[in-house]
Amino acid sequence: MKTAHLPEPDPPHLRPSRFSHLVLQTPQFQEMTAWYKTVLSAKPMLETDTVCFLTYDEEHHRVMIGRNPNATPRDPNAAGVLHFAYAVETLEDLVNAYLRLKDAGIVPHNCINHGFTTSLYYFDPDRNEVELQVDNYKSREDMDAWFRTGAFDRNFVGHSFDPEFMVERHRAGVPEDQILQQDLYR
Repeated sequence: MKTAHLPEPDPPHLRPSRFSHLVLQTPQFQEMTAWYKTVLSAKPMLETDTVCFLTYDEEHHRVMIGRNPNATPRDPNAAGVLHFAYAVETLEDLVNAYLRLKDAGIVPHNCINHGFTTSLYYFDPDRNEVELQVDNYKSREDMDAWFRTGAFDRNFVGHSFDPEFMVERHRAGVPEDQILQQDLYR
């Protein structure tokens, strides 16, 4: 078995230029719209009583939520999307997102340091899982060097951590790379 590594990307003309958006249908339209506005700090591009197009950057919309009063909860064991993830740039951004969401009553159900990313997992009102993550290495070379250690091959899930410990270490001034690459494993 080969050790995990970052593959070289295909030339731009062979791949999409970016991921544009996702679309969710829900019987809990107001709750879902409010949740995504809060979690993503998103603003509506268009909002009616049946549809909301949300964006948090220069893209016209990143999430579209549509009201469907007949939508039913998915079987958690059904095939399909398990979660979708949003990346932040720094540990400070992840800490601030955690604290902001905690103040709004939104707490992660799982926190995992995967070795190459540090992730907070949340459930939206329909129980879709949403991940907020930060890369543990700032360069492709450093991340690939970590993959070459075989740590990902031995444990591709990672280790659970206490987000309050992450906040505590950050507030104590521990360097970001030390927290992300070492401290959260305790």
